Amino acid sequence: MVVEDFSQLQHKWACVQFIAEVSLIANCKPSDLKLALSLIADLTQDANNDAESNIYYEAE
Repeated sequence: MVVEDFSQLQHKWACVQFIAEVSLIANCKPSDLKLALSLIADLTQDANNDAESNIYYEAE
């Protein structure tokens, strides 16, 4: 994993943490909380897909 990939991954996880913390503190309406959770799910899915693509490589 190169430095740029690691930095992007750190940024995504920081966004996830921020959304989660603000959602908990803000006493959101159920619809707003559902939106926050869907944003978190989208960000984590993207991060996991990027990480998995670097795990496997063609055997020689």
